[in-house]
This record gives sequence, structure tokens and C-alpha cells, in this order.
Amino acid sequence: MITPSKLEEKIFIAGFGGQGVMVLGKILAWAGLKEKRVVSWLPSYGAEMRGGTAHCFVRLASQKIGSPTFAYPTIAFIFNQLSWDKFTSKVRKAKLVIVNSSLVKSRYFSPNVNLIPLNQLALEVGSLKLVNTVALGFFLKKRKLLKLSTVEIVLKSFFKEKEIVEMNLKALRVGINYG
Repeated sequence: MITPSKLEEKIFIAGFGGQGVMVLGKILAWAGLKEKRVVSWLPSYGAEMRGGTAHCFVRLASQKIGSPTFAYPTIAFIFNQLSWDKFTSKVRKAKLVIVNSSLVKSRYFSPNVNLIPLNQLALEVGSLKLVNTVALGFFLKKRKLLKLSTVEIVLKSFFKEKEIVEMNLKALRVGINYG
């Protein structure tokens, strides 16, 4: 776990409407708040809404946050080809980049890019709507930035229906195991 005195993560999440971009951002922000971090969450929707592009900025810090936006993230989630094409130059230098290899194709990926078949893994759990939660599990395994128990609590309070909670918890475990 990163010590609070050294915490300053700039997380960028991008994909198309319906992939849970905003939900993932909110879950990360809520978990950060529960762990007494200073957080910000800023959504940006494409004009098309569902099926259109969407991205959000999440900051987790131990001190005051000057701005909710940033030019270059330290962590990035890229869920579709359009987002990869549009934001590659921004995410290139991030410490960790999680890319949905089910939808993103490229000739070159830098060493910080983790290619994960998120669509395939989400479908194995039961729904493409779980792409974000599978990615979250992988992120938790790789970065140890937030406690698994905190994220589970947030998922349980975010989703009200027991079946949806269970599917998300299962998707989280699939992502952790993939990592």
C-alpha cells in the first residue's frame, strides 16, 4: 500500500458510453474517500451519450488538489479503439496503462501497457457491462493503491440489487486473478 504522505495519483478512464467509465471513476473516488484520501472526480461526456465517447479524471491525493484535470495521468484505463487513438499521446508516460485488448489494436504498445481481454473476461462473468469492474480488479492487483475490502464495500453500496452486486464482486475477482 502506498503511504498517504506520498500519494498523488492522476487516473484517466476512457471508453464509449455503456462501458462503465463514469461508474469506475466514481467507485475509485468513493473508495479513496473511505480511505481518507483527498479526491476529485470530473466526468466528460461525448455528445452521443450511450455508445459515444466518454472519459473522466480521478485524482487521489494525500494533500489538497489544485485542479481536477491534468494533462498526463499516472494511471490510465482505455476501453476502446477510439479512446486509444485519441488519447495515446496523453497516456504514453503513465506508470500503468490498462488497455482492453478485445477492442484496441495497435502496432506498438509501450512496456507500461497491460493488454487485457476485458470484453472476453466480462462475458465469462455474464455481461459486457462488467468490463470496468474486471479492469478495476486488475488495477487493484497491480497497484495496491486501495484496499480490496474498501472497494468491496463501495461496490455493495453503489449497486443495490443483490444479483448485480454479486456479479460485480465476481468480476472484481476475475480481474484480480488475471493480474
